[in-house]
Amino acid sequence: MDDADDNAPEGFAPLLNVTELERFNGPFYMRKGPEGAALGFRCKARHLNAAGTCHGGLLAVFADMLGYGIEVGDHSGAAPTITLAIDFLAPVREGDWVEARPEITRDTRSLTFFQALMRVEEETVARCNGIYKKRKSGPRAER
Repeated sequence: MDDADDNAPEGFAPLLNVTELERFNGPFYMRKGPEGAALGFRCKARHLNAAGTCHGGLLAVFADMLGYGIEVGDHSGAAPTITLAIDFLAPVREGDWVEARPEITRDTRSLTFFQALMRVEEETVARCNGIYKKRKSGPRAER
């Protein structure tokens, strides 16, 4: 898909090595900095629901991808999602740049807990949190 018209903010680069589902729904972008990573995407006509706003399912896909920003897994599905919750707070419209900065709230031997706010400019449009399962190394993890 052509990302030339996404006009991503400075420092954002397309996520590479994503799954087919992520590629189909994207492109999605990431910027890493001293305060951590930020991920984002430009809402396009193909992302809209019947009401003319960004489909909640796409926001859920984006929320699930926030694991890339906290370096859970390795872009190969190596960190299964255990729980993902989203509160939709305001509509996202065509042309909006949606951005989120995921943060780890707890990290255990087998689980990583995170939270993030999705924003369009200064407005919070969604709040999400989730848990990723860390894979054990060895033959079973490679299936």
